[in-house]
Amino acid sequence: MSTTKRTILFAAASVIALTGAQAVAQEGRSVDVITVTAQKREQGIQDVPVAVTAYNEELLLNAGVRDLKDLAIISPGLNVTSTTSEFVTTARIRGIGTVGDNPGLESSVGIVIDGVPRARNGVGFNDLGELERIEVLRGPQGTLFGANTTAGIINIVTKRPEFEFDYNAELSYVGGEASGWGAAAGITGPLTDRIAARLYAATRVRDGYLDVENFGGPSTSSEDGNQDFFTLRGQVLIDFSDRANLLLSADITERDEDCCGAPSLVSGPTAAAINAIVPGARPMPGSEDPFSRVIQANRSTEQEITDQGLSAELNWQFENLDITAILSDRDYSLNSGQDTDFTGADIVFRDSDNNAFDFGNTTFEFRVSGSTENFEWMVGSYYSDENLVRRDAIQMGAHFSTFLGLLGGSPSLVNDLANGLGGAFIPGYVPLAAGAGAPLGGGNPLGDTFTQDGDSLSFFTHNTWHLTDSTDLTFGLRHTTTEKTAHFDFGDSNTPACDVWEAVFGDALDFSTPLSQAILAGFSAGSGVPAASLQLFGTYTCLPFARDVFSQIDNTQSLEENEFSGLLSLSHRFNDDFLMYGTYSHGYKAGGFNLDRFTQAGSSAVDFTSVLASPSSYPARFDPETVDSFEIGIKTEWFSDTLLANFYLFQSEFDTYQLNTFNGIAFFVTSIDGASTQGAEMELLWLPESMPGLTMQGGVTYADASYDEFAATGTPDVDRLSGQNFSLAPEWYASGSVTYNGTFGEDMTWLAHLDARYMSEQNTGSDLDPEKMQEAYTLFNGRIGIGAADETWSLELWGRNLTDEDYVQVGFDGPFQSGSFNAFLGTPRSWGLTLRARR
Repeated sequence: MSTTKRTILFAAASVIALTGAQAVAQEGRSVDVITVTAQKREQGIQDVPVAVTAYNEELLLNAGVRDLKDLAIISPGLNVTSTTSEFVTTARIRGIGTVGDNPGLESSVGIVIDGVPRARNGVGFNDLGELERIEVLRGPQGTLFGANTTAGIINIVTKRPEFEFDYNAELSYVGGEASGWGAAAGITGPLTDRIAARLYAATRVRDGYLDVENFGGPSTSSEDGNQDFFTLRGQVLIDFSDRANLLLSADITERDEDCCGAPSLVSGPTAAAINAIVPGARPMPGSEDPFSRVIQANRSTEQEITDQGLSAELNWQFENLDITAILSDRDYSLNSGQDTDFTGADIVFRDSDNNAFDFGNTTFEFRVSGSTENFEWMVGSYYSDENLVRRDAIQMGAHFSTFLGLLGGSPSLVNDLANGLGGAFIPGYVPLAAGAGAPLGGGNPLGDTFTQDGDSLSFFTHNTWHLTDSTDLTFGLRHTTTEKTAHFDFGDSNTPACDVWEAVFGDALDFSTPLSQAILAGFSAGSGVPAASLQLFGTYTCLPFARDVFSQIDNTQSLEENEFSGLLSLSHRFNDDFLMYGTYSHGYKAGGFNLDRFTQAGSSAVDFTSVLASPSSYPARFDPETVDSFEIGIKTEWFSDTLLANFYLFQSEFDTYQLNTFNGIAFFVTSIDGASTQGAEMELLWLPESMPGLTMQGGVTYADASYDEFAATGTPDVDRLSGQNFSLAPEWYASGSVTYNGTFGEDMTWLAHLDARYMSEQNTGSDLDPEKMQEAYTLFNGRIGIGAADETWSLELWGRNLTDEDYVQVGFDGPFQSGSFNAFLGTPRSWGLTLRARR
């Protein structure tokens, strides 16, 4: 993009961010009418000593927010990315988030939908249905919302059943590089005088925005990144009396899509070996063009997702207290194929039968609240029971051993070396098939199964003491007990070539022992291959998924944690339009287990000699993470409550930060001493009296999120992070939107809406390789429409990523391809027409 164009976009984004837009109802245009439940009570947004922004139904519709990924464009300080599947979708607030495909690692940003927490980010990223509002709470929220909210909370509130009959329907056409259509409908109304119901259904189908070169398969897909899902949600509200009601909810979402391919960002020297096997299977160095949106993948990326759940919420008001109880049960399942080498050669892959994830979660929350003349109190308890099962097997394709051999100079080198070692050191050795092509001697892993059962029980209290008419002291405390049990059931790797290396050098494959060094030296002298090259080749022949040693260390491990979280906040209202507060909070994120094969645990190689003697010593566990946060906030209203201007300063210090990084083979979690995020935020909302149809909102966030400096570990992917900024954590975020609702004639209205988001440069890779840098960019979305004044119909033309900005979501190392990098891309420009009808 030219400097001139970038300057114009930056200027436009700055203007919008400083003038912004959040549409509200035309009558009663006052920022005082915005209510939130950030403290699990209905309160005015300007009365809550929390950095919270609320987005109402009209703004969410105008911005095209269907799921939480769409929310990022209008929410400053929020960043949402997706990688290897829809489950691996991560939200970050103020630069803090959890990345990686390890389901044993819990979230830093909590997602709550109608009072029910979703235990992993990925299980909360479906169509959200008929929205009333979304609240984004920034900073640790552990006192009221529990563990795994060390960065913040996204609180989604959907519409409840109503006792007046109403319906709505919409039909959309999507154009651009990925065309498609969508339909949605909702209906609500009374069943009896005391029972009301709501039903919502939606389906959306869209072409993929990536073209696929499959080089004869076995995959036959020609596109990736498509969409095909159906969702159904039902609610029944029973009013027992004016003081007691019960809300029953059920929902299901099913998706059958191709996701998620990644084009070549940089091709390294291994590209020559790949192209020698399959010409064109990876762009050669200098010919990479990721934004041509063409990927090379000979294996299927099909994913099938089912997400379903039930919940019941009881609210009962007594004379001096209120009772709320919420029970939920949810199940999530994912089967996903993956071309794991991200090339057109058949090197490594996962098929959907052996790459699966099932997650069940039952929760129960009970709280009692009340108030006196100068004291508001709340006590409660929360219980969560979760069960997850992960099945995984990285399969070796027909070209795997040939690819490894070519890296050493000969396509048959894998079996040649195995036969040489076996013949020299294994009595009665039967040679493997000579030549290239057979995957490590003809075998393939049978697959692993990881199960984890987790129970969490917490008790909490949250209280506000009105010291004076204008000064409040808010304090809270939560104690959480977490118990987890993980079982590791490793399948037989069934890879004869690696079996030879393990037979010669021992199951631990320890090349550092005097005996191993002597064997390497002797074999090197006979074969002419340097000893160092032999050791490296042995390592690549025996990557974690090929190691039979794992089948000998099935084990079960458990942990128990007892942690406190809490807050202390002092707020003072200088007048009706000026509130200032200061808050200290302590948060907690549970420890867990790496549910994967790995030969490196954090910064240390796994000692398989010790693990074979005691399988339960397999170092899968990682420590809990804690955070201490300080925040100062100023909330103000101006011009007869038509302008909201809020300002925040924050600093959060993390201890034993859970660092999840990708080493080109797998993600692994290690705990480093600490990390921090600090900065400032500003948000504005303006409802100008002189232009009653205009609404403007915006925000700017500066966040310096960085790792503490730590001693060298000897692992380059970890050591380069010392003292550096987090990945996917730009220092500057700015977002905003402008909406105008006007009339023409007696019965018609028109709408114009523009929203924008700016992010400064950021490194998109977990290990901060310079090749993964993404320069600053700005995204624009827009919408224009006409409709009936009584809102019975509307027709809207909309566009997303209007300037067709090219940007990288996440960059990563090309698996088993040193010096090569791939990237998951942001979506290209799209446009569409939406017709709405309602009663």
